[in-house]
Amino acid sequence: MLLKSRKGNTNLNVEKQQGTRAFLFKYLWPVKERVLSLLLLLFVSIGFQVTVPQLMRRFLDQAEAGVVMSVLAGTAVLYFTLTVVQKVIALFSIYLSTDLGWRATNQLRIDLTDHVFRLDMGFHKLTPAGELIERIDSDISNLAEYFSDLVVVVFANILLAGAILILLFREDWRFGVIGLAYGIALFTILRAIQERIVGYWKTVREAFTNLFSFLEERLGGLEDIKANGGDGYVMHRLLNLNKGTYNARVKAETVGQVSFMASYFLYALALVAAIWFGAQLFLRGEMTVGSIVLLITYFGLLEQPFNAIRREIETFQRALASICRIQTLFAINPKIRAQETAVLPQSPPVVGFDKVRFGYKDQGSGIGDRGLETTQQSTVNGEQSTVNKNPQAPSPQLLTPVLKDVSFELGSQRILGVLGRTGSGKTTLTRLLFRLYDVDEGVITLNGVNIQDVSLSDLRQFVGLVTQDVQLFEATIRDNLTLFRNYNPNKTPISDDQILDALRLLGLSEWVDSLENGLDTRLQAGGKGLSAGEAQLVALTRVFLRDPQLVILDEASSRLDPATEQLLEKAIDRLLENRTGIIIAHRLATVQRADNILILKNGRIQEYGERIVLAADSASEFAELLRVGIEQGSVME
Repeated sequence: MLLKSRKGNTNLNVEKQQGTRAFLFKYLWPVKERVLSLLLLLFVSIGFQVTVPQLMRRFLDQAEAGVVMSVLAGTAVLYFTLTVVQKVIALFSIYLSTDLGWRATNQLRIDLTDHVFRLDMGFHKLTPAGELIERIDSDISNLAEYFSDLVVVVFANILLAGAILILLFREDWRFGVIGLAYGIALFTILRAIQERIVGYWKTVREAFTNLFSFLEERLGGLEDIKANGGDGYVMHRLLNLNKGTYNARVKAETVGQVSFMASYFLYALALVAAIWFGAQLFLRGEMTVGSIVLLITYFGLLEQPFNAIRREIETFQRALASICRIQTLFAINPKIRAQETAVLPQSPPVVGFDKVRFGYKDQGSGIGDRGLETTQQSTVNGEQSTVNKNPQAPSPQLLTPVLKDVSFELGSQRILGVLGRTGSGKTTLTRLLFRLYDVDEGVITLNGVNIQDVSLSDLRQFVGLVTQDVQLFEATIRDNLTLFRNYNPNKTPISDDQILDALRLLGLSEWVDSLENGLDTRLQAGGKGLSAGEAQLVALTRVFLRDPQLVILDEASSRLDPATEQLLEKAIDRLLENRTGIIIAHRLATVQRADNILILKNGRIQEYGERIVLAADSASEFAELLRVGIEQGSVME
């Protein structure tokens, strides 16, 4: 049984090494010219390093033999010149090495960011943004040195060490044996502690991930924390996380120093042995002073590549931990995929739901570094479902569905008002239309086309979504309105005239004219400086500029003052004109523009029909809501 376990571990290690090599090749191949240039420089530098000590021996032997001063001066000048050239080459090699490392890792950073953007909302709901930032930034930054030094410098230092050992054997086989024994002993020790160091550095990366995730989440909720007196709890949690990070880093650094101490101790033993043998040979007249200095210099040089390789192996331990975490993230595939076998006609669609059933299946953090509990209450946009977090167990039938056998049809250019209390499935209904999630059972169609047969980019261009929470960026009003489309070479840019026409049609031109710099007005991060109403105006204009055929509004005016709400209502009317629309309503007044009403309760359709007909039917649920709403201020929740 033990043999079988060892065999399994061996196979796993081989697979990891093969994966690491493939990973390395993928990102170094595009910069292969720089890799070759760096190798060439390092070869030249190695040649100078092993040649300069020979000049030192020549100088000492010439001085001992009593040659003329001009010969000694020539040797000294040549020694100085070669030393300076070697240092210049070494300096340029450092520049090229750093450039190589960052070019390779910048491409990796782009690829990983793009991959994260394509992952499902279920992943992002349960993965803190701070954790992803740690993966994309800190983990990849750890690889910058790996991509340059570990590959090229280690190879060059191995070559340098081999050249020095050959020269030692050529001078005297006993010195060669001492140098070879030093190298073998050093790397035997390093290999023995390699796996332990990797484990410690992986723990360090996880500790920093937890710390950054905590800080990102708490800083994002700073107002609520201070308003509710949560400062003490936050600082206590931060202290514990800092303590865990400190302990993990101290352990990793301490174990890492073992290799340094072993390297230095073995070097000291090898140097003492070389000096003792050299002294014996000198006393017997078998070796000159210049030769002894040459051998001692070579042993000093031998310590440099061995020490450099030791340091790079430590870097490799950290890099390997980061590579494992990055590859784990790359291994997560988006579940939302399209067959792309159909194209949506560019006209206001007929929206169809046919026996749609759905439950949230978000599992863990989506990355797999943390232990997974058996179950979890998943809360998404106020709607809960119990999910099984065992990766081998989940199936749609075992989940508590948010939507259950939902079927209805909304005609083209008609507006649907969706009502229901928190947790009834209103928001989930629209998220499925936008394919932020896919249904477990049933079909959703637009103009009779299954939305799973349409490319995601086409679907999300066809459907416009405005929510209560608007994401604004530190950029100009223009860039926030176009969502940086003008910087995308694959898309047609939106001119200022188009933006101003859209604002005029929506009745918002006066708002932009009131800004000091108009479209060039620069917003702060998070849209600071804009009111909630102004932020909603930006969101509406964004959608209008995309010209979608189906517009979804998740109660966009629920938190506004009456004056701003009136302005926004006019813009919404213009946005919905000649389009199919769905409005998630928290207030009954919002659905007065709706043609049809859909009432959800516990994930099922409680009532569906034309608004006018339902309002006139005293026995309908909608009529009852209207009566209660009038008495209680028309508030649904």
